[in-house]
Amino acid sequence: MAIINAQGREVADSWTASEPGAAPASYTIIPLAELPPAGTPLPSPLGLRLPPDAALEDIAARLGSFALIAIEFPKFRDGRGFTLARALRQKYGFKDEIRAVGHVIPDQFVALLRCGFSTLSTSPEHPAAQWRLPAAAAPENPAHPGQLLHRLMHRGLAA
Repeated sequence: MAIINAQGREVADSWTASEPGAAPASYTIIPLAELPPAGTPLPSPLGLRLPPDAALEDIAARLGSFALIAIEFPKFRDGRGFTLARALRQKYGFKDEIRAVGHVIPDQFVALLRCGFSTLSTSPEHPAAQWRLPAAAAPENPAHPGQLLHRLMHRGLAA
């Protein structure tokens, strides 16, 4: 699986998934269920894998311990991962890498970026070439129309 950055380019991945039951090590991504109790020293850098139903308030005080947070998408139509990423960025001020893993599709790429994802792990069904954005569709392009709700809200505020 390739790792795609916010520009739609394939990048090298220095992270690995931790082995079940193994002690956390640098540059590993550990599942939330295997996170050691608070107060336990953690290696640095460390990644954390969150299921879509994770309660961020339970780990908020420990977010500074992680250089990467990988958010699982069990199905492409499961939008909880978008909510988690947005909360990590806006509510909790997480500045490091947020990665989408699991079932995401190229049509969701702009939405992933707008919610705060910085990378994603592709699946074999969607090779790296499918994630390239035309310049007109890039989320930072001011001419891009954006989400319908945002357009309607801005229209209402301007009136």
